[in-house]
Amino acid sequence: MFIQSFNRRAFLKSGAALLCLPSYLLADSPKSKVVLRFVAMSDVHFDRNHNEKSNERIRLREAIRFMNDFSKKQEYPNFDALVVAGDFSNHGEPKELRPFKDILDQNLKAETRRVLCMGNHEYYGGNRQIWEEIFETNANDHIVLNGFHFITISPEKGTCAENDYLYIKEWLDKEIQKAIQDAPSKPIFVVQHYHVYHTVFGSYDLPGDFPAGVHDLIDVLKKYPQVVHISGHSHYPSCEPRSIWQGDFTCLGTGSMSYFALKTFERERQFQIPSNIDVRQAGTFLIVEAYDDNTIRVRLYDVISHTFLDREYLLVDPTKIGNFVFTDRRYETSDAPRWKKDSQISLIDAASTGVAFKFDQTLNDPCVVSYRIALENWRDNAWKECGNHFVWSDFFMKNPAEEIETELIDLEPDSRYRVNVFAQNAFQKETVAPITLEFHTKSKLERDRNELKPAADFLDVSFDSENKRVVAQGVIQDKTPLNTTNLPEIVDDPTLGSSASFNGFDQSILLPFTRLHANEIKNEITIAAKFRLEPERVDSQERVSIFGSTESGGLGFEYDRKTEKVVARCWIDKKYVDLSAPLSKNQNAVLFFTFDGKSAKLYMNGVLVDQTTAEGSFKFTQNETARAFCIGGDVCPGYVARWFFPGVLAFARVYSWALAEEQIAALSIE
Repeated sequence: MFIQSFNRRAFLKSGAALLCLPSYLLADSPKSKVVLRFVAMSDVHFDRNHNEKSNERIRLREAIRFMNDFSKKQEYPNFDALVVAGDFSNHGEPKELRPFKDILDQNLKAETRRVLCMGNHEYYGGNRQIWEEIFETNANDHIVLNGFHFITISPEKGTCAENDYLYIKEWLDKEIQKAIQDAPSKPIFVVQHYHVYHTVFGSYDLPGDFPAGVHDLIDVLKKYPQVVHISGHSHYPSCEPRSIWQGDFTCLGTGSMSYFALKTFERERQFQIPSNIDVRQAGTFLIVEAYDDNTIRVRLYDVISHTFLDREYLLVDPTKIGNFVFTDRRYETSDAPRWKKDSQISLIDAASTGVAFKFDQTLNDPCVVSYRIALENWRDNAWKECGNHFVWSDFFMKNPAEEIETELIDLEPDSRYRVNVFAQNAFQKETVAPITLEFHTKSKLERDRNELKPAADFLDVSFDSENKRVVAQGVIQDKTPLNTTNLPEIVDDPTLGSSASFNGFDQSILLPFTRLHANEIKNEITIAAKFRLEPERVDSQERVSIFGSTESGGLGFEYDRKTEKVVARCWIDKKYVDLSAPLSKNQNAVLFFTFDGKSAKLYMNGVLVDQTTAEGSFKFTQNETARAFCIGGDVCPGYVARWFFPGVLAFARVYSWALAEEQIAALSIE
């Protein structure tokens, strides 16, 4: 095997062009012996609302079980440490930190040391004293394991800003010098929540966001090539080849144990996350093994699929810069990917202002991480370039999809376009030739606004009590509910007619829609619902959503138990606009909310009950996994329903324009 015939000189000569090592090349252990093994993870994010069945708690328990099972089967039978590089929690509160500590106490072997530092989230509702008392350790610490030194450093205030680590700069320098004096030939592991700026994947500043990488300690770290820096914070996937970096020292990015957060921007290019990717499927951590010759092997384990990822990194004595191969030279030396001959691209749907399409991921390069979509418009009998768009692949999923689905928006109606898709590897080398699709956008739909009882064109949900089914009509592409369980009972209500009866606990109907269709509505919108609220069905929720999609944008109808008012909430001009009115319990009600670009109005049973000036544009959520209407609740990322509705609902509707008062009056007495 590769390692058993390992030649360091040959590896170093070829390493400048190396993107990553497939795991089968490292399947066997080298002749040198393991003398240290530890797991490194970060961004587990326990929340105060979590229970024992929450994903984050399950993943942490599973990770420790893997450690225990794996180590006892190895020639070196130990896991010497569990390293957690911050963000144990969402708010730093004891009710979040103590369950984390309990899982460690109940599952981690006594001989496995805990090497921990704080993240920024540990300060949001907590502080250093709380964290240190619960975990019984120092936020900044120096630990020696099997002759290897681990130095943990925590932010001063958790402000997501520069200067958060300057207070510890001199201490870190002195501790590294102590480690060198004690073990001059060994690597030194420095554990910090934030990435060091401009090193690993996700360490670049993000426009409009917190700094993903910080500068504070660069001057210290770059003096010591033997430093192996371990960090998290960005939630960027650790299987991306740039998650290992070597320059003046070595950096490793841990990824996330909660959710991936591929930010919108990467090196000044704006990326879209494909609609068929679930960013909640994050449960990857590093397994780091040090050998008696200072070779370090880094493997990636996915706790969701319970398998190793097909990506490994080998550091040949990382105490010497001359051995570094994972450098920025990879941007120059990596090979461009190539499409396979059978790669296909096809149209999914076209609207007046956008298009949805899909293409195969059949490439010869396992390190393809993104795609450049070059758009052209047919004008004056020639193709004219009209911009580039970028989309991530699902390289970070254990089982990548065979196809990527994506959309382009803000196109001209009734126009001819061509998309050219280029595959890109981690180092921005791309296919020489694209795969290509031509399409024609639809003509702009002109609606008859004078009809007294117009049909809802965007979404019209009703119920067929005779056949016990949901009837969903409109332009929304997928009219099949996302959820196939916990659906409401379809009934023939004595006063509402064919309706859905919701228990207010876990029943809802989720209907997804694409960014393509969401972009069709900007300047005007109307939503409507006919229902009866029966809050006595469940009394644990203060916030109830009747019908909505309000995750960082969008609109919906809610009920506030404290004020006993119904609230229409709508995202207009970068903020929510709320209109409200008293709502009697156990009485039938018909609500209409309209926005026409200048004002917002709320009608109950055909009568105007609240209004306000609201100039600007409307926008749905940009979160790819929250773009759905929830009937009988609301939706949050991951297509998860929340704020369940107790009562009976006859219809839920969305119109792409603002209805007139006489239309609302007529529709309210149907």
